[in-house]
Parts: sequence; structure tokens; C-alpha cells
Amino acid sequence: MGGGDRALPRGAPDRARLGRVAPEPRGRARPGGPARGGGRAPARGRAPARRALSYTGPAVILVTGFEPFGGHTLNPSEGLAKAVDGRRVGAHAVQGLVLPVHHAEAWAALAPVLEATAPAAVVHLGLAAGRARVGLERVALNVMDYEVADNAGFRAAGEPCVPGGPAAYLATLPLDELRRALTAEGIPAYVSNSAGTYLCNQTLYRTLHAVRELARPPRVGFVHFPLLPAMVAASGLEQPSMDFPLMLRAVEVILAVLAR
Repeated sequence: MGGGDRALPRGAPDRARLGRVAPEPRGRARPGGPARGGGRAPARGRAPARRALSYTGPAVILVTGFEPFGGHTLNPSEGLAKAVDGRRVGAHAVQGLVLPVHHAEAWAALAPVLEATAPAAVVHLGLAAGRARVGLERVALNVMDYEVADNAGFRAAGEPCVPGGPAAYLATLPLDELRRALTAEGIPAYVSNSAGTYLCNQTLYRTLHAVRELARPPRVGFVHFPLLPAMVAASGLEQPSMDFPLMLRAVEVILAVLAR
């Protein structure tokens, strides 16, 4: 499957201000974001005031997935993002977005949508071959170290996601609450302490870095899914898998918790 239908919402700006956030001053950063800013102009040495976006539409939960990569012909996260696109969960509208597996174009596709919709929550989805459970990622590291090249043939080797950015950010989704809700539904899930160093980690880091200055930053996190059974069958390897309906139910449970 391809991601050629990645349409931006009407009114999305050509260049997203979220993509031009300056690096945090040395010594101020901490995982999870800096201290809250005030409403006045910042005095010298103080953190800048947080800004608000002008979006006035319904509350949005943004769900992203990725195209296939690394020799796979499928990526369940792509199908999941498409499956929930356009749904309503409580008072929230769900918007799905499929990102390219490209070191630069993934953020170029995501940043304008963040700017245009000012989502209440951002749930990034991705594939983690070898995992048997739904992985709720706790931390994003400021490093790109690709085990395989992206779909443009680029292979990062120890480069920062954001030069000058903090070493790490903590995801801001309610991870323990999500884990309990998923396991109560019979869906195997756990809180993971490593999102890897590929596009998944990079996308989570850049999103958390970009929203840190907003007056009302969205809750942001990343969820990894196992291989689909068809992907394991095609590989001929002994690997865990999860069927798509159970994955979709997991996303539905996550959305229901976030929409409360």
C-alpha cells in the first residue's frame, strides 16, 4: 500500500511555524518539556511566553501512520490511520495522516497539519517487527541512527533529530491508563522505554519539541504495533504477529481514553 492520499486539511499553511522553533537554551531543557511560561514578554534569562494557535474548529485527535518500508509491502500503521480518519469520538474529530518514511519529508508533511488543526492529542502509530504486544512509548531520544535506510535511501548514523535540542522528551499521553484500558479489553500491551532510533522515534521527538512552546500543548505519544500475520507468512520467519481487527480495536480504545 502507498501513502499517496496524504491530503492536508483545507487552509493548511505552506510553511508551518511549528517547524521553525528555535532550539532550547542550554541548561533549560528537561525531558517532557520546559517550565511553563507566563503571558508577559519574557525578561532576560526567562523562558519565552507560550503562544496559542488560531484554530477554532472542533477538537481534533490526530492519528498518524507510516508507509511500508524496509522491504515490507505492508505497514499496519498506514491502514490504522486510514481506518480512523474522519471518525468522531465523543466531542473530538479524528484526523488520520499517513507519513512518508523519509528523514525530512515526514516532518514536512506533519508540521503543517499540527499548525492547521491545533490537535488536543497526537497519536503516532508505527510498526515494530519482533514485538508481540502493543508498545506505548515512554520516551523520545534526540538521535537518529537508522538500522535500515529510509525510503529515499538515506541512513542516519548518530545524528540529532533537532540540533541543539534536549537529549530526550517524555511522551505526554497517559501511558499507564492506556495500558490498563487495553489489557482490560484483552489486548496485550505494555509501556516501552525505547522507541528505537528510526523515523518513529524521530517523529515523536520532533512533535514533542515543536509543541513545547504552545499555550495548550497537545498530549503526544507513539504506539508501536507488531507485524501482521500476512507479513510473518511472507517472511517465513518465527516472529510474533497481531491481526488487524485487534490492532484497530487497540486504537479505538486509545482514542476513547483520550476523548474523555
